[in-house]
Amino acid sequence: MTRKVLITAMACITLLACDNQKKEMKDSSTEQGNVVVETIMNRRSIRSYMPEQVKQEQLDTIIQCAINAPSALNRQSWEVRVIQNADLLNRINASFVEKAKGKKLQGSAARAQEPGFSVFHNAPTLIVVAKDKANPYSAVDCGLLAQNILLSAQSMNIGTCVVGNTASILNDPDSKAFLEEMDIPDTHEVAFGITMGYKNESPDAKPRDINKVQVIK
Repeated sequence: MTRKVLITAMACITLLACDNQKKEMKDSSTEQGNVVVETIMNRRSIRSYMPEQVKQEQLDTIIQCAINAPSALNRQSWEVRVIQNADLLNRINASFVEKAKGKKLQGSAARAQEPGFSVFHNAPTLIVVAKDKANPYSAVDCGLLAQNILLSAQSMNIGTCVVGNTASILNDPDSKAFLEEMDIPDTHEVAFGITMGYKNESPDAKPRDINKVQVIK
């Protein structure tokens, strides 16, 4: 009788252990599956940064994620420049401020004439993304690359913000010297910039319009 009870107890313990192991595996799988979703849902545009520079190993990982984005026919039609030179960033910003005089601009650029203004939000790093002017799919390629940058940075709690004015500044004929300094070939034009740095703010999410999505069955 005692032996039967012992065998039954051992069997129950074994089954319970197996169930727990399966549950742990399932929970782990669910958590891993949700990491990407959580990263997407938690990502915000950051416009205030800590002065510390992004660690090189983190930047290396972000760039690897960027260039592993899909591109049409795998032509990788982008050109990417990571600018951490404070003098160059200041000169580009000064050029924008000068050209913004007398213009009505939207968003944060509307404050261009305020003391201490930075079109790059005083971020320590700016990633300039340029598209191939001869490739009709290059804009999409650059967008896919950019999203990999934004999400991989967010996964490390590094802030980013896409700055469209980067294109208006650097594609101006007067800014040719900047493009030469960044070694961007004549075959390409700047699509946008991405500011990057450690976050100094935690903004709330802005509303999204789900009605712009329709499911056709």
